[in-house]
Amino acid sequence: MEACLDLIDTAEWLKSELRPPLDSFDLTFGEFRVLELLDRKGPLTVRDAARERKSSRQNLKEASKHLERRGWVRRAVVTLPPVPFDERSHKAKSKKDEKRAGRRVGVMTLTPSGKRFVRDVMPNNSKMMRALMRALDSREQMSLSRMCRKIRSGEAVFKFLQEIRMVDEDQEAAEVRETAAHELERLTARMAMRGRGFRA
Repeated sequence: MEACLDLIDTAEWLKSELRPPLDSFDLTFGEFRVLELLDRKGPLTVRDAARERKSSRQNLKEASKHLERRGWVRRAVVTLPPVPFDERSHKAKSKKDEKRAGRRVGVMTLTPSGKRFVRDVMPNNSKMMRALMRALDSREQMSLSRMCRKIRSGEAVFKFLQEIRMVDEDQEAAEVRETAAHELERLTARMAMRGRGFRA
């Protein structure tokens, strides 16, 4: 528990130290990470960018809207090439000769001014990050990165959390059923008492 809280506190402290330079450009940390990701990886589909950032597509779209208004990011909908036809697929014979359309996906990319902005801002931000991380030597930094990735990708942990949630939901449902049964018994007894009083 203490390690988890220390990790959260350290992440918040690092963000607070890195935020002032971004505030001067009216950028949130999330928006800066989107710019950095597109600079590092190149054009990405919204789905792939969300997966890389470990965030929802809605959050990513909100961040990219602000960046698009600033002229740093361009979003477009493109049509992917169609998937080759598989003879085993369940497609009607009458439709097998029809021209197939590919899937439409949203793609994000940096504009030339976005690339210039990242190239101007990134070196200063990178210097600051390196300065903040000097408390650890290179081997400790590599270990920390490995441990953070391990925590984020911990499938066993997520399965465990899902099981706990399911148990909690089952217990909650059982409690609701029990409460409903008691209430039903109480109402039935009350109605029976009223019925007897009316007959008298």
